[in-house]
Amino acid sequence: MLSALASADLLTWLSICVKALVYATALIAMGSILSMLTLRRLPAPEVQALRRLSVLCAIGAALLSLMRLPLRASFLMGGTWQGAADPMMLTMVSESPLGSSIALRLVGLALICAILLPARLGRPLAVFGVLVVAASFVFRGHALEEPRFLLAALISLHILGLAFWIGAFTPLYRLSGADTASVAGQVSHDFGRIAIWVVGALTLAGGVTLWLLTGNVLDAFFTSYGQFFAIKLGVFLGIIGFAAWNKLRLTPALLRQEPGASAHLRRSIQMESVLVALILMTTAILTTISAPEATNQIGSAAASGQTTETNRGGFL
Repeated sequence: MLSALASADLLTWLSICVKALVYATALIAMGSILSMLTLRRLPAPEVQALRRLSVLCAIGAALLSLMRLPLRASFLMGGTWQGAADPMMLTMVSESPLGSSIALRLVGLALICAILLPARLGRPLAVFGVLVVAASFVFRGHALEEPRFLLAALISLHILGLAFWIGAFTPLYRLSGADTASVAGQVSHDFGRIAIWVVGALTLAGGVTLWLLTGNVLDAFFTSYGQFFAIKLGVFLGIIGFAAWNKLRLTPALLRQEPGASAHLRRSIQMESVLVALILMTTAILTTISAPEATNQIGSAAASGQTTETNRGGFL
């Protein structure tokens, strides 16, 4: 895996970076909607800020998603930039699973922008848009393997949980100012109650998905895919550690308005954001240059250290 990264060309790295940015902007757009609707004690200014953020990130995710089409066309053209403007290659990519995934994602992102409409109409449309965007990531990659519907459900659950988590960063960070520390404590408490279930869902979805894709979780860690998955797991555990500290130590301190609690929360959110960015970058690398080996290939892969570069894409 490291050798593949070392030998990656500019096109590959550009594809990885664009894919990671698609993940980030789409998750923030989705998470802003989910946080706005589930964190009931958010002040009105924060709700408005999340509404604007969701639309801006939805637009960014749409533009970045469209960028993936010419990049993929260039890759299919042998890594030459001429493919990015070749009508035949662009048509081929547009009609591929990647094109279908992007088309569905654009629909979902457009629906998320409906949050600007009056609440009675805009909120249901935006929530439906969140579900559509999550579903768009299962139109290719790992979710196309069997059992297809179970994998699609697990990956969608994984995406929604991560989106909710990321979506709470902005309001919590903004509220952790000196004048709104107690409000930040209340919102952090609400987030913590929901986050317990989100952590369970993410852990279950990730573990079952790895087992379904590899057939043997222990053997999987001898493969390149399993090793990158282990990196993601380690980073995820770091995020859980920060979350536990926030819930058990910082949230009560904020509610008691202890000096320094707001600054500690801000630093914690900054560290969690860095770890999430690392997860998204690792995922982009994982789904660009490697793929999970089939069950009957794991033994030979573990012995030889080789990787089957098939079924690229997806999210996990």
